[in-house]
Amino acid sequence: MNEHLKSGRTEQKLNTRSKILTAAHRLLEQGKSLSMDNVATEAQLSRATVYRYYSSIESLSTELVLHLNLPNPEVLAQQFDDHEPTKALLGIQDTFLDFIINNEIASKKFLGAILSSSDVKLERGQNRLNAIKHYFLSQDIPLNKEKREKLMHVTVLLMGIEAIIVSKDVCGLDNKQSKETLQWALQMVLKGCLE
Repeated sequence: MNEHLKSGRTEQKLNTRSKILTAAHRLLEQGKSLSMDNVATEAQLSRATVYRYYSSIESLSTELVLHLNLPNPEVLAQQFDDHEPTKALLGIQDTFLDFIINNEIASKKFLGAILSSSDVKLERGQNRLNAIKHYFLSQDIPLNKEKREKLMHVTVLLMGIEAIIVSKDVCGLDNKQSKETLQWALQMVLKGCLE
C-alpha cells in the first residue's frame, strides 16, 4: 500500500486494488507462484499499476492473507443478532481475537504498512467497527447516543491487533492470557454500561 490511493477517484482505485487481490487469490487457488508479473497478468493490468498499489509481493501477500480470512462484519453481526448484548459483543470480540491470534504476523505487517502510510483513507479496524455498528443498529441498547458511541469504540479497542500487541509484547502475556484478559476487560466495561 502506498501514496497512490491518496489522489483522486477513490472508488476506482479501491476497485483496482480489489482486482489485484482477487487475481492474487486466483493464482494461489491454481497453485501458481505469486509474483508481481503473474498478478499483473492475471488481473489484466500493467506491472506498473500493480506497483502503484503494492511496493512488493510481500506487502501484497500480507494484505491478501488478511483480505481472505477477515470476518465479514455483516455476517458476524447477524450471527449474534438474537443474542443479548453482553453475549453478542463478547462473541464478536472472540471471533476477531481468534482471527488476529491465528494471523498475528500478517496482522502486524498489515498494521505496520498502514501506520507507515501517509494516506489517511487507509484506516485499520474498519471491519471491527463495522461489525459492532451493525450489531448496535439492529439492537435496542438502553444507552444514549454518546454512550453508545463510546461503548462501540471501547469494544473495538479491546478486539484488535493493537490490544494483542500490548497484552503480549508489553505485558508479556501468552495468547491464552491475552485473550482472557481482553475478554475480562470487555465484560467489565459491559457490566458497568449495561447493568
